Amino acid sequence: MTGLLLGVDLGTSDTKVLVLRADGSRIGTWRRPTVWRRLPGRRVETEAATLLDGVLGVVSDALAGLDEPVTSLGLTGLAESGVVIDGAGQPGSPVIAWHDPRGAEQLARTPREFRDAFGVTTGLPLHQQWTIAKLLWATDNGLTLARGSRWLNVPEYIAFALGADPVAEPSLASRTGMLDLETGGPWTAALDLLDVGPRFVPERRYAGEPAGTVRNPAAPKQLQGATISVAGHDHPVAAFGAGAVGRDDLFNSCGTADTLLRAIPRVVTAAERRLLTSARVEVGRHILPGTTLVNAPSRAGLVLKRVLAAVGAADPADLDAHQDGADATRATVTGSDVEADDVVIGLREGATPIDVWAAAVAANAAYTAELLARIAPVAGPYGRAVAAGGWLRLDSVRTSKSAVLPGLTVSTIDQPGAFGAAVLAAWAAAGSPGTVAEFSDRLRRPVPA
Repeated sequence: MTGLLLGVDLGTSDTKVLVLRADGSRIGTWRRPTVWRRLPGRRVETEAATLLDGVLGVVSDALAGLDEPVTSLGLTGLAESGVVIDGAGQPGSPVIAWHDPRGAEQLARTPREFRDAFGVTTGLPLHQQWTIAKLLWATDNGLTLARGSRWLNVPEYIAFALGADPVAEPSLASRTGMLDLETGGPWTAALDLLDVGPRFVPERRYAGEPAGTVRNPAAPKQLQGATISVAGHDHPVAAFGAGAVGRDDLFNSCGTADTLLRAIPRVVTAAERRLLTSARVEVGRHILPGTTLVNAPSRAGLVLKRVLAAVGAADPADLDAHQDGADATRATVTGSDVEADDVVIGLREGATPIDVWAAAVAANAAYTAELLARIAPVAGPYGRAVAAGGWLRLDSVRTSKSAVLPGLTVSTIDQPGAFGAAVLAAWAAAGSPGTVAEFSDRLRRPVPA
């Protein structure tokens, strides 16, 4: 294989692109902020065209000054958010952020039998985060789902807009509330609520399978003709990139959303799905075929961002540098639970910004320990723990995580989500030689120069 290998990770905060050579050596990583529009009532949305422009912009930044053609483009990113396209392939809805509160009212009004079956069928706790809730809100507010309409999650839409087929990657489809985990196909009861047919969810296409080639004339010249693969939901793709998708591996993604992930090499039973979802643990299809993803989420990264803003600290490293003198008992911080709307800070006599930061870090670690206990009855004990994410650059976060996740190591792969996406697309472009694990290992250990 020759040419450049690109991996794009379209996250809530930033859109990142990693460029590799065919031997796995890194050229670099580029990023741009992901652009959202903030509206009254904590509503957050953007347009499909805005996201596409952002991806094309950061890819253009990355390819500037490079002459080699791009062989493959892998796309990963946030889930739940996406766009309805009409029969002509044009976007017909805004992209509503996954953390936007819209849809709660509509979800609560669905039939009792739908709500009772939701968790065990979809693997998701009943909550407005999922796509189905946003679509119910949108149809209540003027969106018409005409014949020929289809739903595309954000990475799927970017792939489609660049020239790929409209596809549904299973780990992303698992986050919509419209997938039956038992069968792997669309859940009829959810589609009936929207008054759409099974084609509303496109053809299934796994990560590491080609979805098409870049044909959009707005894309950089070097990108034209590159094989596109939708790599899937950013959390399992990052776990794959970090090499932490084995039966006994635990992966902790430490970004805006902080999650514990386990890969179980089977479809978990209905009883197991009921047990996990009742504990607000999410279950879905992994990017690896035949594998279940168990995902225990928190808002820990969001908590830390809000605490920084509240205490007026521009750089968390400034607070981190003084943690030896901190007293976490002088403050309380809550808000890590995914169903919490607010981050609440309580101050005791003498509390300082450094104490508040220490309390936030300690509270997040305690919640991580709680999440670990929730997934253990199904996933079992872990044998190896790997973490990745921006917050781990701080000593306080690394130390607190290690205290509740014994044996924790920090991934040496920078931007494992973008790396995982690049690997999966390169494997697709190469014709899927051997196993994807073997192919990944070759790129993870580049040939010495």
